[in-house]
Amino acid sequence: MKLISAYIAGFGRITDTRFSFTPGLNQILDDNGKGKTTLAVFIKAMFYGMEYSPRKSALTERDHYRPWNGGSYGGNLIFSVDQKTYRIERTFGGTAKEDTFAVFDQDSGSESDDYTEKIGEELFEVDRESFEKSIFVPQGSLETKITSQLNAKMGGLGSVQDDMNRYDQAMEAIDNARKVYTASSKVNPGLIKQINDRIHQEKEKADRIPKLQEAYDTKAHMLFDKRSELRRMEYKKSTLSDQLGVIARSEKSVGVYQAKMDSLNKQEEVIRGLDDFFANGLPEEDYIAGLEKRERELSLNRNRRDILREKLPEKEDEEFLTRLFASRSLSEEDIDQWKKESEMIRSLRIKGEHVQMSDEEKEQLAELRDFFKNGTPDDEQIQDTLSDISRCNEISGQMKTLGETHQKHREAAIGERETRSIEEGFSGIIIIGIITAVFFLASSVFFRSAEPGKLSMVISIGAFVGGVICAVVFIMQLLHRISNMRKSRTTIEDELFESEKDLSRLSTEYDRLRQTIYSFIEKYPVSADDMQQALLEIHRKKDRFDTLNAEEQKLSENTSGMVDELSALQLKLYTSLDPYAKEFGINLYQEDKDYELIKAISQKLKEYNEFEETSQEYQRLVASINSETKALLVSLRSYPLKTDITDIAGALREIRQNMLLYSSTQKQIEEIKDELRQIHVDEIAHSGRTLQELQDEQKRLDDDISKQKQYIAEDLKELDARSATLVECEEARETLRELNAKKASYEKKVELFEETKKYLRIARENFLKVYMGPLRERLNYYMKSLYPDSDEAILTEDFELDMNLSVSVSGKSGGGRTRSSDYLSKGYQDLASFCSRAALIDVLFRKEEPVIILDDPFVNFDQDKLSDARKLMKELSDKYQIIYMTCHESRSMR
Repeated sequence: MKLISAYIAGFGRITDTRFSFTPGLNQILDDNGKGKTTLAVFIKAMFYGMEYSPRKSALTERDHYRPWNGGSYGGNLIFSVDQKTYRIERTFGGTAKEDTFAVFDQDSGSESDDYTEKIGEELFEVDRESFEKSIFVPQGSLETKITSQLNAKMGGLGSVQDDMNRYDQAMEAIDNARKVYTASSKVNPGLIKQINDRIHQEKEKADRIPKLQEAYDTKAHMLFDKRSELRRMEYKKSTLSDQLGVIARSEKSVGVYQAKMDSLNKQEEVIRGLDDFFANGLPEEDYIAGLEKRERELSLNRNRRDILREKLPEKEDEEFLTRLFASRSLSEEDIDQWKKESEMIRSLRIKGEHVQMSDEEKEQLAELRDFFKNGTPDDEQIQDTLSDISRCNEISGQMKTLGETHQKHREAAIGERETRSIEEGFSGIIIIGIITAVFFLASSVFFRSAEPGKLSMVISIGAFVGGVICAVVFIMQLLHRISNMRKSRTTIEDELFESEKDLSRLSTEYDRLRQTIYSFIEKYPVSADDMQQALLEIHRKKDRFDTLNAEEQKLSENTSGMVDELSALQLKLYTSLDPYAKEFGINLYQEDKDYELIKAISQKLKEYNEFEETSQEYQRLVASINSETKALLVSLRSYPLKTDITDIAGALREIRQNMLLYSSTQKQIEEIKDELRQIHVDEIAHSGRTLQELQDEQKRLDDDISKQKQYIAEDLKELDARSATLVECEEARETLRELNAKKASYEKKVELFEETKKYLRIARENFLKVYMGPLRERLNYYMKSLYPDSDEAILTEDFELDMNLSVSVSGKSGGGRTRSSDYLSKGYQDLASFCSRAALIDVLFRKEEPVIILDDPFVNFDQDKLSDARKLMKELSDKYQIIYMTCHESRSMR
């Protein structure tokens, strides 16, 4: 295959440019930024289209090479293959759906169905990625690597390419299945990690069983001892209850008396404290009630004060209101008057706007004045011109009719009439002439063969007489026809002369009228080409011009008095409003906001009046509250209050509560003394402990029993928990056996996956060795053509290619062991990579000869390496067509 030419309508910065290609080496030497890479990508795009990129944030090739000037995006490429020439045409849109594609047979020009939109894969039998790893060398990308389609093509396996792809799928599937078991991620761990974690957890539980069992037994013994101690305490309590029953019955009366005495002592202690509180005497009920009433009124006044304080404006608003009204006398009547004056100004403005011409009418009037700058025609001129136009149209029709008649007389009528006269006249004359000739011929024939007195003589004489008669008729008819022809010719010539005379007269009149009409129309810039339309346009514009002029004059007369009245009213109102407008930051003479200002002043005046009323009431309440508070505090300071004295309501409540307590306590003391007078207590002697001592011991015993029961309940709860933990650990021991068995099963499956991958890899490598031999042979060939065992730094037989087309060195070049090409200098790396590319192309394209596209691949070469590259390029260009692009003369291949 060979490239012939390329046309770029728009691709990157290249627009409307054609490139031609020849067999062998095609070198494009130009500065950076001139579009060499753009041309290389364009050729690739013609064969493979634009690459799809799901990463929206990255700059895709489609966006990178969109035409800078926004024009057409695409072009065409002409190539030859199999003795036929084709032309690819592609355009590119914002997405692949907007792209267009067509391929044409260049010789016939018709669209071809030999190839589809995947023409690159159909021509080269490789996909885009394999194309870029073989015959398309982007800038700085000499290295290559194997792809599934390269594997398939090199092994002659195009028909089983899916099988090669399925190897990667199988390996990926095995890896994915293996990761299910071996993944170590904390977020999504594999089954083995999960089961190891569970084994570790269950083992920890199982290892706790001996200690848990020992602790359980110890707690069970302690619980037994506590239950024994509880039974002893309960027995002691029953014995003590019997003793208490005996003593209680004897000390019952003593206990009642003692209880009353204790209560009396407490009440007397309370009354002594209240006597100190009311050292100045117990206040009267009316006095305390009066203080409480005054406190409630004080609280109401405080609430009213707080409400009024909330109504007061902020400091800035207060200052603004003071500036507005403190030094100026203003009433609602003044504001109402201002509103009326503002309404009158607005009414005059609206009336002035209604009696003024609109902007559109003013603009029309200005345009019409410019239109009639050469003078305004009167109706008579327009009517005369319109009559002239009608006459012109009439003459034009007449001239057309006369012209057709004249042409008909000149060309058709004369010929048709003469032809018809000759045909009709001479056809009859010819027949008569023939009959005459027949008569004379018959007379001659019968005369020669006739004998005297015979019938033939009679016939001969009769035929002769008939011939004479026919001859006379023939001559008369001929003369008559000739006379008629002369008359017809004379009539036609007269008609032609008259028609030419009429046509000339009409033409002269037509030219005169047109000149008059155009002299009138040319005074005005009309847009219509037709004379009648132009005149109608002038007439229409004149009517509109007259109307607008009359309206302007009428409006001018009506508005002269209104403007004076409006100015006087505005001056009066604005003079009154100006001091307030300055405070509001409004310029009345530049802003039409007088009505809004009056509304704002009215609102602020209401606020100012409310502020003055509120402020006066607020000050009165503050003075009243302060006076009343001082008076109440004087009354309250005579009591030793626990409540803060500033809390007047709380202090009064405390006084009220102490008064009530004093009364109730005195009453209780009297009642207790009456009850004590009625009780007679005898001294009761008894041996042993007192009732109180036994009761105290009983109380201590009840507390000990309660605590012991609580300890037993807690131990039972703890014992149940330890029992449950023991059961859980026993279950963990059983689970551990199951988990270990399952782990062994998982590890067996992982081992099986590893073996499967191993044998798949061995099978693939054995399969690929079929074509790795030719690849290595071609690599050695190219390397030896460059370095015929003369380079001391490197030996060509040390170079190897692996399954992924990566170059490595061994032996002397690798320092005694196999190393990657990264150990070589950059120049050697690129040269070895270029040789591997050349070897790949030789093996890959055995049937067709591909086009090699090189985008400045030798930027890392020094002069020696460039010399080697030129040798290799010379050999390759003898076999292949090469498109080589570089930006520097030093890397020229010629």
